[in-house]
Amino acid sequence: MEQTEQCLHDVRWSNIRIERIFLVACIKPCDEIACKFNVVKIYIICWRLSFGGAERVGVLLANGLANKGHDTTMVANLFDPVTYHLNENVKLRNLVSNQSKIRKWTSAVVNLRRYLREDRPDVIIGILNATSLIALIASAGLHIPVVMTEHNAFERPASAPFTFWKHFAKFTLNKLYRHVTVLTTADKEITGEHLGRAQIHVMPNPLALQPLVWTDGGWHAETGRKIEKEPIVIAAGRLEDWYTKGFDLLINAWSALDPELRKKWKLEIAGKETPDSASYLKGLCKQNGVEDSVNFLGFREDIDKLMQRASIFVLSSRYEGFGLVLIEAMSQGCACIAADYKERQKEIFGSKGNGVAIETESVSALTEQLTRLIKDKGLRCRLQINAVERSKYYSLDNITEKWELLLKDIVNH
Repeated sequence: MEQTEQCLHDVRWSNIRIERIFLVACIKPCDEIACKFNVVKIYIICWRLSFGGAERVGVLLANGLANKGHDTTMVANLFDPVTYHLNENVKLRNLVSNQSKIRKWTSAVVNLRRYLREDRPDVIIGILNATSLIALIASAGLHIPVVMTEHNAFERPASAPFTFWKHFAKFTLNKLYRHVTVLTTADKEITGEHLGRAQIHVMPNPLALQPLVWTDGGWHAETGRKIEKEPIVIAAGRLEDWYTKGFDLLINAWSALDPELRKKWKLEIAGKETPDSASYLKGLCKQNGVEDSVNFLGFREDIDKLMQRASIFVLSSRYEGFGLVLIEAMSQGCACIAADYKERQKEIFGSKGNGVAIETESVSALTEQLTRLIKDKGLRCRLQINAVERSKYYSLDNITEKWELLLKDIVNH
């Protein structure tokens, strides 16, 4: 009797095992099939693939979505220089076929509409106002949803008011879109007052750089290479837009430092410059007697290496929609000071222990915090470690997943 019961027990367990094996065999292919059905065909429209922060975000997004297996096409003006790298699995098409001021815009609409008819993407992402409007016109009647991505602040200080076009684009044209992405919660609250029917989604900029690793009492790159921090304060941004970026404020704050500190520390400013902007800022340094301690590096493709050796990063902008460069500096182990425009930079830091937020356009506050971080090595080191950890929230993988959820929701509705 006991042997019979044991046999029945063994048979039952054998059947359960067989059922489990059968289920696993069935489920795995089904998951693979489901993944294929979840692939989204995406067009990203970007005016150029060089220099600008928004353009860099467009390229990062294209790479991230393509790496997730989505059918991704980047459409851009290929007559302009290409300095940002697209992965080989991202398709690339030329937006314009004529470089004259008027014809390039009409050719952009004509070319894009032809591409859309040929490929029939599920969704279009426009990087900034102009290309989003081109996408909206080109897709008329094709029933392809357009997502407009806003990369700048929706309000500006009195010292830098909107031009007519920017005001019209933000507060009138943006009402044409069903979906608008903004960079921070503050932007969502402000845009909600102006963009009636649009669904507004908070979508931070992604980080492309690999964060440094703090181990064995020192900094290391992901490859294991040891990083030595030097007495350098770094800032980065387009020098041609020096007023917005507040580089004059930074130079004035640097000039107000104790001269003994400037003997040991250097200020480096990286970014594309024009003859006029370079002349003005270098002249300001000479006027303040700090030309020997300030280095202008020009446009650099190795900004990560520059940040790795710098100890402190400063974002001195008079206004800033998000500040991708701030997250990049955090990831590379810089203790960061940021002019906090409408609490956007506080949102990036997440907490006080991850960075120092100061009042915008305050030279005295910037001088005070520079002095504090230069003198207090312990505080500087704590901010560096915390900044790296916080930057991981903005990883390309994490932000791409947020985009995936949004795009699938748009396509399915």
